[in-house]
Amino acid sequence: MIDRRSTEPPIQTFLEQHPYLLPGLGTFHHGPYAGIVISKFPLGNDFVTDFAFVSSNSQMLRLICIEIESARKHLFRKDGAFHRDYVDARQQIVDWLHWANQNPKQAIDCWRPLLNRKHLLYCTVQYQGFLVMGRRSDIDTRKKQERWSAEAESMSPHLGCMTYDRLIERAEWLVPRMDNDTIATCTYKDRRFQAKHIIS
Repeated sequence: MIDRRSTEPPIQTFLEQHPYLLPGLGTFHHGPYAGIVISKFPLGNDFVTDFAFVSSNSQMLRLICIEIESARKHLFRKDGAFHRDYVDARQQIVDWLHWANQNPKQAIDCWRPLLNRKHLLYCTVQYQGFLVMGRRSDIDTRKKQERWSAEAESMSPHLGCMTYDRLIERAEWLVPRMDNDTIATCTYKDRRFQAKHIIS
């Protein structure tokens, strides 16, 4: 699919059907909380993430939001500067994380009916965002490689960016440990989850 430089909608559909590929799914080694991944998850009235799920351990809940962009979009301009498409996409995730930190109860609200008492009372809530965009072939000069490495080193630990090549590579060697035998890719509307795909 990415070899054909697919646009975003077909990639969204593919990842809805194969959520095990999503970055962050193995956080805390339990998989998504209650086995639920939400497609087109709303953050308040202003933002919609492409995917979102919660991971947990005994002390923490982490809301993970993912933005996918077209494999056709460029990370860099020809002169080696970051492309506007990349800068805008990264800023969108920064905006999500800022909103979630300013509105923590609202950000995690749809999961509350699923959470146990211990998580509600005692767990710290954190937020993490991932951007998946472009191809590694776009990082084709030393200048671009150095800037991409510097970008990764300077980035907040709560924000991750990767190419589709990296996403596929991770799927080949990283098999997330799951507490659930199935994952349900759902929509969330009118305070209800509705399953689109159930993957065993």
